[in-house]
Amino acid sequence: MTDTTLQEKDQQKNAAYLKQLIEHPRMVGLAAGRTGAPVLTVNTLNKDSAKWRPRLWALPAGQEGKSYPLTAPESGASVLTITDEGHIYLTLGKDVDEADSKSLKGVYRLPEHGEPELIFTHPGGVDALAVRQRGETTRYIYSAKAHRGSLEEQAKTLDEREKTATSGVLYTEFPTRFWDHDLGTGVRVLYVKDGGGEPRRIALPGDRSELAGFEVCPTGDRAAITLHTKARGIHQRYSTWLLDLNGEKEPQLLAEATETHDYSAGAFTPDGSGLAIIEVRRWLPGQSIKVNASHYSFETGQLTELSRDVDRWAGDIVWIDSTRYAFVTDHLGATAIYIGRIDGGATRALVEDGASHFSALAYNEGALIALRDAHQHSAYPVRVDIETGDVTRLASPVEELRAPGRFERLRSTAADGTEFTSFLALPEKEADGPLPLLVFAHGGPWGSWNSWTYRWNPWAFTEAGYAVLMPDPAISTGYGQHMLDRGGDDLGGTPYTDIMQVVEEVSARDDIQGDNVAFSGGSYGGFMTNWVAGRAGTRFKCYVTHASIWDYNTMYYLSDNGAWHEWKVEFGGEGDSISPRHRAADIEAPMLVIHGDKDYRVPIGQAHHLWADLQRYSPELGHKYLYFPDEGHWILKPSNSRLWYQVFTAWLDQHLLGQEFKTPEILG
Repeated sequence: MTDTTLQEKDQQKNAAYLKQLIEHPRMVGLAAGRTGAPVLTVNTLNKDSAKWRPRLWALPAGQEGKSYPLTAPESGASVLTITDEGHIYLTLGKDVDEADSKSLKGVYRLPEHGEPELIFTHPGGVDALAVRQRGETTRYIYSAKAHRGSLEEQAKTLDEREKTATSGVLYTEFPTRFWDHDLGTGVRVLYVKDGGGEPRRIALPGDRSELAGFEVCPTGDRAAITLHTKARGIHQRYSTWLLDLNGEKEPQLLAEATETHDYSAGAFTPDGSGLAIIEVRRWLPGQSIKVNASHYSFETGQLTELSRDVDRWAGDIVWIDSTRYAFVTDHLGATAIYIGRIDGGATRALVEDGASHFSALAYNEGALIALRDAHQHSAYPVRVDIETGDVTRLASPVEELRAPGRFERLRSTAADGTEFTSFLALPEKEADGPLPLLVFAHGGPWGSWNSWTYRWNPWAFTEAGYAVLMPDPAISTGYGQHMLDRGGDDLGGTPYTDIMQVVEEVSARDDIQGDNVAFSGGSYGGFMTNWVAGRAGTRFKCYVTHASIWDYNTMYYLSDNGAWHEWKVEFGGEGDSISPRHRAADIEAPMLVIHGDKDYRVPIGQAHHLWADLQRYSPELGHKYLYFPDEGHWILKPSNSRLWYQVFTAWLDQHLLGQEFKTPEILG
């Protein structure tokens, strides 16, 4: 078989897998109360394959039984909360029937049988909800945007803005945007609504503060809130407060943000005697980021760190009972589920199989439930026995997507003696000769290639005939705090040398074309791609840089995340010295630049600057720029995601296989 015929077969396999990757139903959410049926959210494409439609399914409350649909595919249903008694509250993607105002958005309850029932409406809608039963009265605690005037006046203002197509917003504080959307008018606050009564707006501590999140105690009398304030104008700070929802007591500060730490409210214990508080040690010069959970006791007023005996990040805490808790954490290129106690005793690994990635962990009917995926398959729901750690698959409405390839876990030893992990994805069948290599640098910057992903899916490229290398270098999560400390003060140092080391190790394999390699990455991985491009000469045949940082000097001021300036400038960090732009004239291989205009975390100006420098210094290399005017940091729309993979693959085929670049027809 000729090389041309092999390439055509790979292109056909790639097209078939890409169609499956984009169009296969996706299990994207799992929610549950302490009793009752868990609810699974499944996304399917509409008839034009242009947008995702969420549909809710009930899973069996125990190990036996079948799943069944709760909502129609066209309903646009989204779960707000499931009470401990199993009652499901949700929003729908439609206008409220017979509402006086188009701005009124509904909160619905799903009965055991029948259509969703409208419970109440709020101007602009509700973004988070907790429900507590207080005798004969149901109390609804929710967050929503508040504007001037009464709720009726707010609805009128929102209607008038829509009717007159008024889009202007007058800001008085930073930030004005978040990831991929403008923050718009109003400020996020907390409301309490008892039964059919009028909602009460709960006063928040401080004059210039905004609600970032909340948790409600079992009785509905108190809420622990995460309060967002600013330091020096643009630096976000997060503190945890306790509010009396009956209006009888003054707010109580539980954990106050400092120059080095933030505190966010976690869940209350089932008996209400305490709550979890998540502490984040901010990334600063000489101080790497660290996340841990603590238990706040209302009896003693003490904050006690949880699971100090485990060198892993203990983030969101799920309470099994009032003394035991569980959490999921990144662990050695996968995740693990741990169980700990607030009354002493060692933290134990409940599930630690070295392959599974768990998410959406919850307690339900005497066990833990979660979504489980892995490098080689998409997510499906499971039940985990709290005592044995046995994992049982739950009946679900769709099958998971399975990867068509081989997978290897690699170990390397860095110059400082630290062992680090990488992963290698290979085509399902061994090739007749060595394979060209594609390198993925992960984003974050704190992250790990430890899960299935629809974005940066390696199997789309193995089906096209490539091997894909995914290093977990310094600053990767799941390998202990030391791994994060190694690169915290030098984003272009130790992570870079780790990646380059494993690239050379893999390039020396007999099944890899070590002189036919492409380098790619998104976000921090895009920064790393740009960093490598200015230093590696012709070591790599081409680059793909997505949502990447090019000029830190402007990044500090244009990003929606004001902490960048604090991290790298105010406290004497690396500043502009790590801007890849300083090596623009040294780039010797073609670059494919990809960016979304609505990316406010790494603003589009970074791509424009990079593109201008590429055209200025090396236009003869044939660089290309794939621009998405309606996407943000991630390319999420189905048709755009398909195009992302098509252009990416055509770029590799051109520079690694020597083919003519095939512009997808949809680009005109």
